[in-house]
Amino acid sequence: MSTRRVQAYIYVNGKNITDEISSYVKAVSYTDNLSGEADTAEINLHDVDHVWREDWFPQRGDTAMIELVRLDWNGEIDIEVLNVGSFEIDECVNKYSQGGGNECTVKLNSISNNTGLRSINESRSWEKVKLSKIAGDIAAEAGLALFYDTKEDPEIERAEQSEKSNLAFLQKLCTDNYLILNVSDNKLIICDEKKLEEQEPVISLHYAEDAIKSMSARATISKIYRACEVNYKHGKKSEEISARYEDPSKEKGMVLKINKKVSTQAEAEKLARNELRQKNKEENKISLSLIGRFCYLSGNVIELLGYGGFDGRYIIEKSSHKVGGSGYTVDIDCRKCLTF
Repeated sequence: MSTRRVQAYIYVNGKNITDEISSYVKAVSYTDNLSGEADTAEINLHDVDHVWREDWFPQRGDTAMIELVRLDWNGEIDIEVLNVGSFEIDECVNKYSQGGGNECTVKLNSISNNTGLRSINESRSWEKVKLSKIAGDIAAEAGLALFYDTKEDPEIERAEQSEKSNLAFLQKLCTDNYLILNVSDNKLIICDEKKLEEQEPVISLHYAEDAIKSMSARATISKIYRACEVNYKHGKKSEEISARYEDPSKEKGMVLKINKKVSTQAEAEKLARNELRQKNKEENKISLSLIGRFCYLSGNVIELLGYGGFDGRYIIEKSSHKVGGSGYTVDIDCRKCLTF
């Protein structure tokens, strides 16, 4: 009978070095984030032979690609592959002690310095342009493919980039327009979080089942709102535009008051809903440490059952996969999907 296992395959500058370094590898980990942070990976290595500070010392500009391969996991001969993407070697940390235990940690980042996304500050502006156009310009300059997966494509009256990196500038534009931004595997990704939340769960987890190693859950009471009201005086005649949006899951609670520029009733209604979502999505959060599965990726939805007040559907905001001495484990941070 075959034994289920997970193997990490490592490619550097396009070359498969898995067999060459297998005797040195202690653990391989990968973290993917839904929005606001780059994806990262780490390769933790024994260095009793000092090769990782001498002959095999990583060079500036080296690239790496990692595949996790799950073998015979379901009690039969099967293979499942998770390509976690391409990275640039970002940092090399060597540790030495007199009692031995020399080791090296190679840290990887999904955003290459060659793209200029995070390393170069720019000053420029766009006038009366769609967000997808700005994102497309920045992606093209960085040599990335743009994946714009949302029906929302707001027109920006004026977008001014003043001594900011392209990544920080675009992240603020996306945040201001209630969209999420990620850079992964040579793609600049912009999508609608609400659309992700509407997906079917990739897995259902029951309270205290064997796959769950530990969990913590938090419910926030303060600064959670029943409704949001938008009021704005528009134009020379100070015509008032008002809108109210209510969270259908709440009968009681505070009302969030917003005074932001809107030009139409439809804009006000959209703003009220989006601002309420931004506040209320912080209400229920849960962290789980689990026996590893490839379906635990940021942007996927899971379902929790038997957790009482925490039951429901959750979107994964961050997942950290680790293959090492303790087997294959995943830590995930999630927040509850909203119903509006």
